[in-house]
Amino acid sequence: MMRRLLLLVVLVGLLVAVAAPAGAQTPDQVAARVGDNGYWIDPGLPADEGRISAAVARAGSAGVRLFVVLLMDDPPGGATTFADAVLDRLGDGTVLVKAETTAGWATWDQDPAALARALDAGLATPGGDVEFVEGVVASLIGAPVDGGQDGGATTGGGGGKTGLVVLLVLVGGLVLLVVWAARRQSKSAAQSKARAVEEARREIKVQLDAMANTILEISDEVAASETREDNQYLEEASRTFTEAAESYEGAAELARLEEISARLDEARWQLDAAAALAGGKPVPPRPAKEERHACFFDPTHEGPFEEAEVRTAAGNKTVRVCAADAAKLRRGEQPDPRMIEVQGRPVPAPAAPRSYGGGGFSWLDVFAVIVGGMGQPRSYDWGPRPTSGSWGSGSGGAPARPRMGGSGSAGRPRMGGSGSAGRARGGRTGIQRRR
Repeated sequence: MMRRLLLLVVLVGLLVAVAAPAGAQTPDQVAARVGDNGYWIDPGLPADEGRISAAVARAGSAGVRLFVVLLMDDPPGGATTFADAVLDRLGDGTVLVKAETTAGWATWDQDPAALARALDAGLATPGGDVEFVEGVVASLIGAPVDGGQDGGATTGGGGGKTGLVVLLVLVGGLVLLVVWAARRQSKSAAQSKARAVEEARREIKVQLDAMANTILEISDEVAASETREDNQYLEEASRTFTEAAESYEGAAELARLEEISARLDEARWQLDAAAALAGGKPVPPRPAKEERHACFFDPTHEGPFEEAEVRTAAGNKTVRVCAADAAKLRRGEQPDPRMIEVQGRPVPAPAAPRSYGGGGFSWLDVFAVIVGGMGQPRSYDWGPRPTSGSWGSGSGGAPARPRMGGSGSAGRPRMGGSGSAGRARGGRTGIQRRR
């Protein structure tokens, strides 16, 4: 009897170990799981499934179809982009995603303002991921969520010897099935990572090619100039570009591609300095390390660049736009952003990850842009995902509807709501996960 019990414990332990998904999860994998039980928890996270399940059930009883996703690491594009991708697969409801440093949501039917407040309430809880989810649910339904173990799975004792034998046979079959599924899922995760790297490499290559053409054009300007200082900047830009191009050849990680993107920003400023001196103008200020020196709307656009202000409910940020887009803004037009493919979806360049050559503002939703000489800013709304048409849609003249709550002095973007239901998304970055 003891041998049988020991064998049962070993088999059940093996079942649990191999059933855990390996590697980074894809929206398809997560959607398949949360569509069945309402939540996904990455292996290794110390989250009580019973309390998460109870919180999801509590939301459902109050009429909120909520799907909770807890990820160990930040997915490409951030939690908000991942939530939006999962929502696409599910087709309805609200998806809440919590990762290492980002949290976000996407919804078809909930008030964005209520979700904004709920997200802030969850992040304000003193506990870990479980308390975060319970805080979000409590805010959404306007009632406290039981922090106990209700809703958790329980295990009961077995029957006689015959029942134990049957159970061992079933567990053995499940072990074989799960081993096969885990290997297949691990392969899928590796393919997902490879696809993300390939997407990022494709975009970085486009930006490298664009810069090569810019270097040729500025070389002609410098050659016609009498000053020597502009040639020094051109030589520095050429060296920086060459180093970036050589690094690109062997870059197989998103972190490495993000470093290359930063080097291209440095080369853009050096080219701007060379062109300015060749034209008898002063060298533009060197951007801080964390700032981008590229056109906010399209990083393939060449300089010169001028400063613009992006206004959001979370505060204002200074960015740069090329001369052509600045002229469009002054004429009352809306420059169309470059679309970068992220996880198989087109994302505006400012919201694409830095590793993809984008601006890294994954939280950017509703905002306005203004440059010197404009009377009123031009407004953009990238929140609700259209099924067709341009991402750069919106109306000018009036300030943007706030969808990212918070004050102008906030150190990191905060999301709020507009008060209307429909397809919407939002999130926050720079959070600290509490275990």
